[in-house]
Amino acid sequence: MSRIRVVGCLLTVTLLLFSALSLAAPVDPQSPLIPLEMRILENGMRVIVKEIPSYPIATVNVWVNTGAVDDPPGLSGLAHFFEHLTFKGTTTRPRGQIAYEVETLGGYLNAMTSLDYTSYFIVVSSDHVGQAMEIQADALLNSLYEQDEIDMERSVIHEEIRLRIDSPQTHLVDMAMEHLFAGTVYAKNVVGSIEELAGVNRAEVVDFYTQHYVPNNMVLVVTGNVDAEAIFDQADELYGDMAAKTVPSSEHITIPELDTVVYLMEERPLQQSYVFMGHPGPGANTHEAAALTMAGVILGGGRSSRLYKRLIEEEQIVTNVSASYSGFSAIGVFQIYAELDPNQRDRFMEIVREELTRLHKEPVTNAELQRARAMTRSSLAFSTESSTNVAMYLGQTEIYGGVMDAINRGMLLEQISVEDIQRTAQRFLNPNAYIHSEITPVGR
Repeated sequence: MSRIRVVGCLLTVTLLLFSALSLAAPVDPQSPLIPLEMRILENGMRVIVKEIPSYPIATVNVWVNTGAVDDPPGLSGLAHFFEHLTFKGTTTRPRGQIAYEVETLGGYLNAMTSLDYTSYFIVVSSDHVGQAMEIQADALLNSLYEQDEIDMERSVIHEEIRLRIDSPQTHLVDMAMEHLFAGTVYAKNVVGSIEELAGVNRAEVVDFYTQHYVPNNMVLVVTGNVDAEAIFDQADELYGDMAAKTVPSSEHITIPELDTVVYLMEERPLQQSYVFMGHPGPGANTHEAAALTMAGVILGGGRSSRLYKRLIEEEQIVTNVSASYSGFSAIGVFQIYAELDPNQRDRFMEIVREELTRLHKEPVTNAELQRARAMTRSSLAFSTESSTNVAMYLGQTEIYGGVMDAINRGMLLEQISVEDIQRTAQRFLNPNAYIHSEITPVGR
């Protein structure tokens, strides 16, 4: 008896929706993501399939709605540590066998951990999609998490932590995020700390798995030249016997509000300064996030942006500058990044504040709006250029609130007005209140 219930055949070109989830929501008929199908197993696991007949590569991508925000107290970095252990061996596949089998199929595997989620993917030619699904399910359902493997992988994690600290660009952001989201779970560092991971044992790893790796907390996305019905049937066979469980409830997040500039300064033996300026903002799947995305393009996206023109072309006081919005499930950040001579710091900050104030006081021009729309359309196009990109985009968006947001993303960005951008800038981009994180040359 099938354990799949149809939630929605998302979406045929006739835009027939069979799911109550869709309600009366508008659907972008121009979205390259339709047709698309989604079903839910009886145990709550969501399965999304995007058939791409012209693309001979298949991506099998499992998302778990668990990330660094779910690390237990005193074990920062455990979600990321757990991700490293998942392909290390199962009850039927010894250490190294999973990677060997995937490579024998001509494919590759990888995984990543964020604040909100953990994602595992295997990429193979489409005719091997069934084998890839079985291998991935075995890793997720039957991994041993042996203490010897935990101890060996700990040194790998420690090295990754050291590399993040050694990289000025990465450490700069880590410094800022800790203070930008202070008081919330989003202040956590994804890779954690060497001290807290020093004594991680198998019992703690298995307990983390038991709490979070449950079907109603997971999404399977398969894309490429595949048959949707066959994927749904195999997903039911592989995952249908998993028991649904109540997952730990998420903490309510209030977007922090800063009332001053917070400076975080660190010296290193470098030739130039690295600067990150961050404003706390809304979560990814919101209208305001779309407006901030457009504002980022106008302010610091590409050579025609305001900051590039003023800071690089006109005054030549930075060597690199960008502005953008990055969103998580419940919160986000608008960030300005620059590399510059520390002697130019004051002038750099003066210009940035002038441009933020300008976003408050003046509507952006129609030409700037059209350019931002063109650039965001291009970015979305890159999100759908391969089976892997499509899978990653669909999975992340489903985790962040629903795959319909991926389908309608282009339409939403096209609808953002100059008034939306100005109003959102006034709400979130205070020229006199933000995190200023900087790594600067010694003595400068």
